[in-house]
Amino acid sequence: MKRTLFLSILIVFFTTSFLSIVGCNNQKSTKELYQLQEQCGKSSEEYYKKNYGGEGWYTSHYNKKLNKCFISYRNLSSGFGLIDIQEHKPIGGCLTNGSCYMLGKGDIKIDEWYKLVKPYMEE
Repeated sequence: MKRTLFLSILIVFFTTSFLSIVGCNNQKSTKELYQLQEQCGKSSEEYYKKNYGGEGWYTSHYNKKLNKCFISYRNLSSGFGLIDIQEHKPIGGCLTNGSCYMLGKGDIKIDEWYKLVKPYMEE
C-alpha cells in the first residue's frame, strides 16, 4: 500500500515537472504579455483618435483571459462605451441621454452597465 502511494506521488511529480519543462502550458511569457499590452495601447490610441478625435478620454486594457484588447471611452458629445479593438466591435455603451446597452441587452441601468464592463477591463 505504501509502495503504491509512493509510486503514484512520484509519477505525478515527474509528470508535472516534465510538462512545465517542455512548456505544455498556455500561459504567455512576461515579455509576450508586455508586447500585447503595448500593442493594445497603441491600437486603442489610433482607434480613439480616428473615431473620436481628442474630445473626451479613453482607457485601454489587454484582457489575458479573453486574449483581446478593449477600449473604454468617454466622448463628450456621444456618451461612453466599451469596444473590442481587434474586431472593431462595440460591446456596449451609454448615450448622453442615459440609455445604456450591453451585449444585445437594451435599456439597462448605468450601475448594471458598469458591473457588466468590469470583467472585460480587469483580467
